[in-house]
Amino acid sequence: MQYPPEPLGFDPVAAMPAAAFFGFEFRSRDPQQARIALPLRPELFQGQQRVHGGVIASLADTCAVWLLLPGLLPERTITSIEFKLNFVRAAVAERGELLALARPVRVGRTVALADVDVLQGDELVAKGLFTYLVSPLER
Repeated sequence: MQYPPEPLGFDPVAAMPAAAFFGFEFRSRDPQQARIALPLRPELFQGQQRVHGGVIASLADTCAVWLLLPGLLPERTITSIEFKLNFVRAAVAERGELLALARPVRVGRTVALADVDVLQGDELVAKGLFTYLVSPLER
């Protein structure tokens, strides 16, 4: 998978309104791995100062898309069709930001698969497998 140059630095994933809403920080990306951080703030917590599971899932999904999409543009795009996310440890305020690490499993003609770890410090918080439908980009 090779990345085409992005026109004038425009990144469609980083430009998504949801990315700004959550406060995702797009750290690094190459064809083998993407990294997105999420600094924590009170609006992201459910009870007991724990990060809401939906926030963690959104971080993981966005990281997988940010990894896979550049290798498919400009003529193809991806749409989520399934994901499985196992929560293995609570993400809590005092441990600091979350970091999602996405790696490609397989990128085929019609289906793409990414493996995502969400970490807090050195601890695994969630582990996921994300599946996407690869299709022609409609203009």
